[in-house]
Amino acid sequence: MLSRTIKRIILKRFLFTTSIRSRLLLYFISLILLPTSIISYTIYAKSTSIITQKINASLEEKLAMIAININQKLEAINDISAEIYLNRDLIRVLSSQHPFDKTALVSEMSLLDKLLESYSVPNVTQTLLIPRLYLINRPEYLMYSFSDKVSDISLIEQEPWYLDLPPKAEYTVVGLDKVVISSTTHPTIKIAKRLFGLDDMLIPYNGLLTIDVDIDYFNNILNKSKPTAGTSTFIMDKRNSIIISPNTSLLGKAASQEMEMSASITNNLEANGSFIEKHSHGDIFVSYQHMTDLNWTIVSLTPMNELNGELNAFNKFIYIVIILCSILALLMALLLADNISYPIRKLVKSMKIVQNGNFEISLDYKRNDEFSYLFKTYNKMLIELKSLIDKLFISEKVKREAELKALQAQINPHFLYNTLDSVNWMAIKHKVPDISTMVTSLSDTFRYSLSKGNTIIPLLDEKKQVESYLRIQKIRFKDKLDYSIDFPQEILGYLTVKLILQPIVENSIIHGIEKRRGIGTIIIKGERLDSLIEITISDNGVGADVKELNAILNDPNSLKSFAIQNVNERIKHFFGNEYGIQFYNNEESGVTVRLRFPAVTTMEGYDVNDDHSR
Repeated sequence: MLSRTIKRIILKRFLFTTSIRSRLLLYFISLILLPTSIISYTIYAKSTSIITQKINASLEEKLAMIAININQKLEAINDISAEIYLNRDLIRVLSSQHPFDKTALVSEMSLLDKLLESYSVPNVTQTLLIPRLYLINRPEYLMYSFSDKVSDISLIEQEPWYLDLPPKAEYTVVGLDKVVISSTTHPTIKIAKRLFGLDDMLIPYNGLLTIDVDIDYFNNILNKSKPTAGTSTFIMDKRNSIIISPNTSLLGKAASQEMEMSASITNNLEANGSFIEKHSHGDIFVSYQHMTDLNWTIVSLTPMNELNGELNAFNKFIYIVIILCSILALLMALLLADNISYPIRKLVKSMKIVQNGNFEISLDYKRNDEFSYLFKTYNKMLIELKSLIDKLFISEKVKREAELKALQAQINPHFLYNTLDSVNWMAIKHKVPDISTMVTSLSDTFRYSLSKGNTIIPLLDEKKQVESYLRIQKIRFKDKLDYSIDFPQEILGYLTVKLILQPIVENSIIHGIEKRRGIGTIIIKGERLDSLIEITISDNGVGADVKELNAILNDPNSLKSFAIQNVNERIKHFFGNEYGIQFYNNEESGVTVRLRFPAVTTMEGYDVNDDHSR
């Protein structure tokens, strides 16, 4: 009962609601990809196991090689300490009694300093090597400062590392230490060797030789043995403290705290092994090996994404196989699905074209099946629909033109000019020049705006119209507004769309000058650039978001800055989409508007009903 219910839900909600083409594609893809995926997964799982084992073996081999190289380096340092120990001058000092006077003591100390100096490598460009001698029963050494390499044993006999030295050992690796050279601290690994009087067996123990070796001497081994560029390798001592690491900030710190390492390493230092540590920023492959002689542990941390190069290559191969199979399934399904769904898709495509307003199409269908009647009826419907739309468009156009002519007929420009002229003479009679200037400018503004009904006017008339407007604004704002208009005489005869400057100047005053403290300035410049007329309107107002303004120009649905948008659309309508206006920020303050249109003296070739032509 339950299985039937599930089957009914799948059929009704999925299979019966999808297209035939989609169902056929799904069937064929499933038929090919299901067995392919099972085989690919089986091969992937087996190959992953083999590759992982190879990676583990490779890393273990590298850690073992690091351990061998470090032991060899330590043996080489021990050879240097043995060479110093077997020096005849040092043997004579170790086998003799305490010097009898101050001169002999200084001479002895100078001899030992010279001996150690010959083995010192203080140059940081090379491997740093600093030997030091601490003799028993030489407290007088502490009184002299001419040598930092020879001292009395009392200087170190309370150090923890000295107290832990085994009584009998060829040499002892003390661990992490540091030396200061030229005010610079260098981390080192300290090696100690007990010294005895070889010529006098009655002196069993007479001093200690230490050699500090730069940590980079060992870091070179770690760096050369890194399996990947992102691998971090370091060495811990028996206390789980990091004593060798290319990252000097980790030296001397607990590995479990600084590296967030798993307790499987820090709690089991006498074992070798590896595991994968889970981290939020990526899994880490951790491999470690214990050095029994030194009681050290070498740890290698490698990002899994760097180790899986071979595995990733195999994954790519599997993906390619699956993709090829998918393509094959798609091709086979498409051959059948396209044959059935082709008429429907062709009809849907035609509907989308019609939806965008293109009715000049006719579907050609050569098959003689059930879709043939549908296509013929659809073509007939498009013809009738186009005829109805054309009739409606012509009717609406005639209606709009009639309304516009009726509106223009209501305006009697002669009556308006006569009235303004009367006001002007009254202002002159009563000696009110500001009113006279404002009325005269207003009259000129209306005269140039109407332009006898012409849409295209000379640039000279457009210049006079914006001058009249600015004179009115100058009287209004007084000293708060200043302006300048610079048009070369040779461009005033070119044609332009009327009323393109005044809306922009008005926008600059309202949104820029009025909100500014102090004097506002508007500068209008015109010039010819080859076949273009370019006009710039700059203000020093408070500025604006030019990105938003430029976006508004290209957004027909925007309700902001309608006047500016109207100017841009009229220029593009009469001259072409490559012309129009653009906003720019000024370097100091304010906004600059650039208008561009072709330099023409006749509108031949342009869609204009005006009689104006030059």
